[in-house]
Amino acid sequence: MLAERSVRRLSIRAPDDALARRGGFLIEDALRTASLPGDGAGLLLVRRVRLPPFRASASPQQLALQLEAACREATALDGTAIDDAALSRAAAVRFADVLAAHLALTRLILAGGPRRAWCWPLLVKAYRPALGSGAALRAVALSLAALPEAPAALPHWAAQLVAHGEAACATLLLALEGDDAAVLERACRGARRPAVPGAPTHWQAALAWSAARLGAADERHRWLREMARTCGVAVHRWTASPAAAGAAGLQPLSGTEVLGPRPIPATREAAQEHVGRNALGPAGAPDDIAPAANAPVASSSPLGDTAELHVTSSIGAAAGQRETLPPAVALPAGQGGELPAGTQAVAQDAAIDAPTAAGGLLFMVPLLARLGLPEALAEGRAQPELPQRLFALLLQRLAIDAEDPAWLLCDLPQEPDGEADRQAAGWLGRCRRALRCEVRIGLHTLVCRPAAMRITPTHVDLRQPIDAVDLRIRRAGLDLDPGWVPWLGRVLRFHYGRAEQ
Repeated sequence: MLAERSVRRLSIRAPDDALARRGGFLIEDALRTASLPGDGAGLLLVRRVRLPPFRASASPQQLALQLEAACREATALDGTAIDDAALSRAAAVRFADVLAAHLALTRLILAGGPRRAWCWPLLVKAYRPALGSGAALRAVALSLAALPEAPAALPHWAAQLVAHGEAACATLLLALEGDDAAVLERACRGARRPAVPGAPTHWQAALAWSAARLGAADERHRWLREMARTCGVAVHRWTASPAAAGAAGLQPLSGTEVLGPRPIPATREAAQEHVGRNALGPAGAPDDIAPAANAPVASSSPLGDTAELHVTSSIGAAAGQRETLPPAVALPAGQGGELPAGTQAVAQDAAIDAPTAAGGLLFMVPLLARLGLPEALAEGRAQPELPQRLFALLLQRLAIDAEDPAWLLCDLPQEPDGEADRQAAGWLGRCRRALRCEVRIGLHTLVCRPAAMRITPTHVDLRQPIDAVDLRIRRAGLDLDPGWVPWLGRVLRFHYGRAEQ
């Protein structure tokens, strides 16, 4: 699958408009064909790329080589390991995936510290540093909702928000407008449960406040309740009655019907002030600061009769963009990015990148789709956890080592269920017959092949060397990128190429 590349602003100097348009076409083609180092789930944000002058007769391939060289000269910093000031000075910033980038921005918002770095508006189109806490959280939530992997990303993000305290959750809910709650609810349809381990106490406090302040019928409360279910939290029908909430194990605070460790103001403005006063960062952190200057500077080199074009562009990654730079440089974390105790486990879902002996396991995904598994799951003819049981049964029969990262896709441990196991064995038999008849190989030949597997909360990237291409699998279309796989809960991509240096 071609990496998504986007340019936020392109500045071209040329003798006339026709040559400028020609330069734009060449740059567009070069972005499609350039082999930027790395791809996959990783998100790269580049502040500015300067290309040397080129003639109108230049080919896109020539510009692609120049673009590759310019990108390799930049040093990408790890956006989760440095503070906002360091991000503002960075030439390029990288994150494990789009969710990790949104989580990093959310931590800064909740901490009340500076969040002026040039990379944040590139990440979240509606975000501006001058936004208050509520409006900024709303922009982040809607940005996540627009992603293909929203059913997996939003529960992780909501869990971080709730773990910070019900004040943060209240700030978001009070900032939602119009049909925002409906948009978020639609984006989460198809989320696997539990998508992320939940902290019942935090969720119960947030739900109690939401029911008491917004009402059980409010769309915002219903969305929050669905997020709690997705995170594996038992949800009750919270009422606005302090006595009912107290019976559920939460004691109301004196002088307020809001439940939890501290009172939450009822208005959006008061809630935003409350977050700033109780967050980790300094109180009263300014929200009305101007955006950091990140516009590219056009070259002042004169253009002669040779009709050369001099291009300066800012490359920013949209959702799913996968180009990366040389290995990220980690710097000491800033104070603004810290979280309270109990939140780190939610916010720091580290990517796992390890070799696997079952590199062909995920080739089963297109095969299962061809055999009708998605329809069976949607119609209730297959149990929701059947694919994971099928994977576990297959890895067990192939004697794949217990430390292999492929086991992480099985969501083990699972409760013993004889009927579910028999159903998984039946589907595995169908896969074996289809492989024998259509591809002329067995399950062992399909699955047992060395590869590298990178797993994040929202993505799985499978990497194999270019000489590992199997024409039998290629002709059958089993190594075509499936993209977002609802029952896997991740975006799945296959990559062939040379090992990166």
